[in-house]
Amino acid sequence: MLSTSQKRVERRAALLQLLQGHATLSIDDLARRVKVSNSTLRRELHDLAAEGLVRVSTGNVSLASPSNEERPFALRALSNRTEKARIGRAALDLVQNGDTVFISGGTTTLELAKLLPGQRRLTVITNAVRVLNLLADQPGIDLVTLGGAVRPGEQTMHGHLTELGVAQFRADKLFFGIEAISLQHGLTHSQIPEVSTDRALVGAATQTIVLADHTKFGQVAPALVVPLEKIQVIVTDRDLPADVLQGLRAKAIQIILA
Repeated sequence: MLSTSQKRVERRAALLQLLQGHATLSIDDLARRVKVSNSTLRRELHDLAAEGLVRVSTGNVSLASPSNEERPFALRALSNRTEKARIGRAALDLVQNGDTVFISGGTTTLELAKLLPGQRRLTVITNAVRVLNLLADQPGIDLVTLGGAVRPGEQTMHGHLTELGVAQFRADKLFFGIEAISLQHGLTHSQIPEVSTDRALVGAATQTIVLADHTKFGQVAPALVVPLEKIQVIVTDRDLPADVLQGLRAKAIQIILA
C-alpha cells in the first residue's frame, strides 16, 4: 500500500501529465480525471503554483511554462519517471571502475548519479548542483565541481568560469542530458546561455553518451548544441519510434534501449 507521501507524488505526476496534453483544463475537469475532491485538488494546485509549475485563474489551470520553453526541473522530474530510472540503470553498465566522467545537469542524468554511490572507484566532474549534493562525501568517488553562474531552478552552472574549469580536464565519458533531439537538427536547447558550456563538455570527453527518454526525440529547440555526429551512444527507452531508431543507427550511433 502506498504511503500518504507516495500517493501525493503520484497525484502530482498525474496532474502534470494531464496538463501537458491540454492548453488549459478546468478545476472540475481535473478533479474528475484524477479522482480527488475539489478541496484536495485546490490545495495541490496552490502548492504547484507556489513552485512555479502551474497557473490557476478563474477556475482554469495550465502549465506555467510555454511549450516553446524548457519546462521547470521539478515538472520534468515527475514525467516518465519509470523510463528515466531504467535509462539510468542501463547507463550504469557503461561506467567502468577507474573512469573519469562528466555528468551534466538533467533529470535523467540524475537517475544515473543516484546509482553511483558504493559502486565503483570514480572521478566525477559535474556542473550540476543536484549531482554534487548527491555524491558529496560518497566513498570511492573523487568529486570535482565546475564553478560558474548558477541557473535558478535548474541548479546547473554555466558560462565563462564553468568553461574555464572544463578546459582543465579530459574525461573518458560524458553522460549528457538534453532538451531536444532531431535527426535533421541534432541536439538543441532553449537556454542559449548554456549552449557554449554544453559544447565545452562534449569537446572535453572521449565519448559522449546521451541519456534521454523517447519524448525528447523529434523535438527542436532554438539553439544548436552539437550535431548528431558528435554523439557516440544514446541510452533511451523502448518507446523510441522505429524510424528514429533506424535513422540514428544509420549515423553510426550506438543505441541502448532500456
